[in-house]
Amino acid sequence: MSLGEVAARLEHRLYAAEQTQQALRDGCAFAVRQGLSSVIALPEVVPTVAGHLTGTSVGVVTIPGWRHGDVEPLATAALVAEARRLAADGATDLGMLAGVDRLSADDGHGFADDVSALVEAMQACDVRVRVVLDTDGLTPQATGAACELLGATGVWLVQGGSWRGARTGLTRIQLMRDALPDGVGLKWTFPLRSLDSMLICMAEGVDLFNGDPQSLLKDAARRIATGPLVVPVSGVDY
Repeated sequence: MSLGEVAARLEHRLYAAEQTQQALRDGCAFAVRQGLSSVIALPEVVPTVAGHLTGTSVGVVTIPGWRHGDVEPLATAALVAEARRLAADGATDLGMLAGVDRLSADDGHGFADDVSALVEAMQACDVRVRVVLDTDGLTPQATGAACELLGATGVWLVQGGSWRGARTGLTRIQLMRDALPDGVGLKWTFPLRSLDSMLICMAEGVDLFNGDPQSLLKDAARRIATGPLVVPVSGVDY
């Protein structure tokens, strides 16, 4: 892998830093300079962030209903209305949060219908839709069933792991990858602790990651300078 290919797998979490104008400007400049996939920002700062990223390849990710550190479930009409406003503000990728509560009603079909409605509404805006699947409290069987259900909604990516709970293990990630269609990407929610973890997860089919981009890219540059950076073979014991 090249350094640019590593960077393209990383998303920059601007919401984890101070929401000052300077911090947002610096975070966007870093993402552009390093060639990161996208930045993740709170809805209220999307116009500012999108302004800094205009004309670049860096995407702007946010979640309708994301307020005060929590995500408020929205009725379909309110969801689509807020999504259209965020798209007009410059968001390029909108998420929906799915946890055990949302997926337990009607075996998740009501939530899946909302996702499908959002995907359809955003097609005209050229905005992609992802689902953040909070696996905290979900059995492996329920996780797999949710991925199969969500994979048929038209989303481009399912983000697996816990929103606030424990770290999601590699076995659960493998289960999600097997359950998702080939055309649907997979992201690991828990921030990466090492470049080796990233490479192992890539071998198992994970496409995007959270983490500290500066640290990960510094490590990748150091290792590339001394030899090739290679994704290991899938299915072996690590």
